[in-house]
Amino acid sequence: MSKTLAFAPPAISVDIEDWPQSTWDRSLPITERAATNARNLMELLSDTGVHATMFVLGKFAEKFPQIVREMHFAGHEIGSHGYGHEEIFKQTRAEFSRDIRRSKDILEQIIGTRISGYRAPDFSVVKNTLWALEGLAESGFEYDSSIFPVTHSRYGIPDWPTSPVNVRLKSNRTITEAPIGTSRWFNKNFPTGGGGYHRLLPGFLFRYLARSTITTEPFVFYCHPYELDTKEFHAMNLRIPLSVRLHQGLGRRWVGERLRTFLRRFGGRPIKDLLAASEWPIFTPGRS
Repeated sequence: MSKTLAFAPPAISVDIEDWPQSTWDRSLPITERAATNARNLMELLSDTGVHATMFVLGKFAEKFPQIVREMHFAGHEIGSHGYGHEEIFKQTRAEFSRDIRRSKDILEQIIGTRISGYRAPDFSVVKNTLWALEGLAESGFEYDSSIFPVTHSRYGIPDWPTSPVNVRLKSNRTITEAPIGTSRWFNKNFPTGGGGYHRLLPGFLFRYLARSTITTEPFVFYCHPYELDTKEFHAMNLRIPLSVRLHQGLGRRWVGERLRTFLRRFGGRPIKDLLAASEWPIFTPGRS
């Protein structure tokens, strides 16, 4: 008999962006391919009956407001992914504040309702940018989902709680943090929340690791629409090194079917629904 999924279904989140602009060159325009990829992922979610949280880049929303409306009317939660996909550690506090407010204003004008969630580009809420949580609270965000409780060269806070917490800020405000899913093995957190890990690990192993967490605590999964696009690098008229093409493109041909299998097996819901399902403890960074 299978073990009961205590915190199922997992929270499903999608970072709505365009690979060339978000990953290779921030000055590039958002392409039509990004719109096609977003619609393809929405169709997959519809086929599996799952609603997700869509963290939409402001630049994408400016170019394709109708797609953002379609997401909203389909029942998906709309959240902010910032405006231009600049990592927080490359911004001053003033620049960060302008970025998140610009994105929030664009999205709220498009869907006609308030948004409450944010995810930083490249999970760039790290130890030396925790001040960003204060900026988010000041700007009216109720939760953040940017912290990956792992050790990684570019992001991560390995000793951060692996379940949602209400973060007590220096201003005495609070903001809820919904960290990306991890699995605990050999006294260490391993990244199993989605993205490249979902693409590169064997499917059965990823689902096994995810299930090991879902049976004990909340699990936040993430992905990008472009990960389902198997022809993107062939069509791209950019000089992308082979090493990058391999790292970013390997495994895309089976991501769609893997995601479909994952959603059919575990289900899914927006992050706001996961957070509303329980009371989360207060956590003050820097205190044991």
